[in-house]
Amino acid sequence: MPKLSPVRAGWPVLPGLKLLNRGKVRDSNRLPVGNRLVVATDGISAKDFVVNALVKHKGIVLSAMTVFWLQMMDEYGIPHHMVAYGSGIDEFLPPEHRGNIDLQARAMVVKELRTTEYEFVVRGCLAGTAVPKYQKTGEVCGHRLPPGLQDGDELPSPILTPTTKAEEGHDENVPAEEVILQYPVASMRAMQIYQIGRDYARKHGIEQPDTKFEFAEDGTLVDEVLTPDSSRFWPYVEWLLSRKPAIGRRAPGSFDKDPVRKWLSAAMKLYQETHGVKELLPEIPEHVDIVHSFVMPEDLIARTTQAYRYIFWRLTGHTIEHYLREVMHVDYPVRKVPNVLLVLGSDTDLPEVRKILGGDGMCSRKIPSIKAHVMSCHRNPEEIRILAEEGLTGFDIAICIGGKALALAGVLDSWAHYYGVNVPVAAVALGDAGSKSLLAAQLSIEEIPGQPVIIDEIAGGAYTGPAGLSKLLDRVAYGELPPPKPRKEKPVQLGISLC
Repeated sequence: MPKLSPVRAGWPVLPGLKLLNRGKVRDSNRLPVGNRLVVATDGISAKDFVVNALVKHKGIVLSAMTVFWLQMMDEYGIPHHMVAYGSGIDEFLPPEHRGNIDLQARAMVVKELRTTEYEFVVRGCLAGTAVPKYQKTGEVCGHRLPPGLQDGDELPSPILTPTTKAEEGHDENVPAEEVILQYPVASMRAMQIYQIGRDYARKHGIEQPDTKFEFAEDGTLVDEVLTPDSSRFWPYVEWLLSRKPAIGRRAPGSFDKDPVRKWLSAAMKLYQETHGVKELLPEIPEHVDIVHSFVMPEDLIARTTQAYRYIFWRLTGHTIEHYLREVMHVDYPVRKVPNVLLVLGSDTDLPEVRKILGGDGMCSRKIPSIKAHVMSCHRNPEEIRILAEEGLTGFDIAICIGGKALALAGVLDSWAHYYGVNVPVAAVALGDAGSKSLLAAQLSIEEIPGQPVIIDEIAGGAYTGPAGLSKLLDRVAYGELPPPKPRKEKPVQLGISLC
């Protein structure tokens, strides 16, 4: 059993149930009649360490997403271990644990099965730890791959790269032929499930480069399935664009715990450099204690929560609260109604905005409270700065609306970032179809370096016109916004000699 971090170890156990195992994220409890209750906590692991932090909603997303995929597996006749989920778990619990909404949201009743000693990792793209292995040998886990592949490139066909399941330390790769001979049904199903998930994800604008599964010895699918903990998820359009350079191709950012891995890698590297330690290893208790002393930043925790919520929405079409209530029949609290601020570049846009809000019933039905300001980025620069510093508090999103060279969204977002105000900024371009004014507004939104302003990333462009504003407000009311992108700080360079 891995050494848990203090906050993970502090996750409450369930009195009256026999605790069988405390994993990096999940607790497993014995139930009568050959069943188990598996509880997905908000714990998080990275680089084979259990991080000393809890990520809000994470366990609930993991449980709900596994339910989503396992229900899909039923349609393909793939056997799995799920017995009950959501409010249905109460039938299997002692009276003192029935009606527990949080438990219903994050726990499943599963069959108690003997599992294999391997994790079945399937890769459709060259990514993660496979990249340096390929660069060194031209192979990944015994698979000879074509020359010239770069980070994020699609493989000629998906490959199975199984590993051991280490309780402590690193998983070790195992030759695929060895595992296929020992567990042919599980190996076949791993490839089948990966293709099902990948095809579905692509239809929803997501590329799934790799994932890992676990199986019982008879080939029954067990554990979590195609979640942000067990899979990588890339935005499909960004992935396609990232394949264009002839050299230096890099995989795009992913909607999973990759930012946590990067933070932990940086923290570990800094410690090693400042303390003269060659490497921090998860199998050494003293090293584990060192990693547990690292404090995960609050903004990273929030971004990770948003990444998990976002990918759930992209793949299922539901917010986590809606899915819990409508599909899993859990009386989970509804999501807070967002507070929206509209910032118009000109008062000439007010009649159109009022028409949209009134015509759609937006102010009364979807978002009861919408406030608006009118200010020009070019004529009211001081007011924009003050708005970013003092006027965004209490709002969940600011939506900038206008035409022509719409610098308003980018400048407001830049000032908000400068003042440490974590309110997302979106934008809607206005103008007659085909006009320079509309094109200028769209480009002013889409071409900001790093693209920090929220666009319609699913359609691949700026929200545009009255329909775009209505669509964006629908998303704010019923959907999820993407996690904020990491910012690249660039130093100012003054007095450069040019000749």
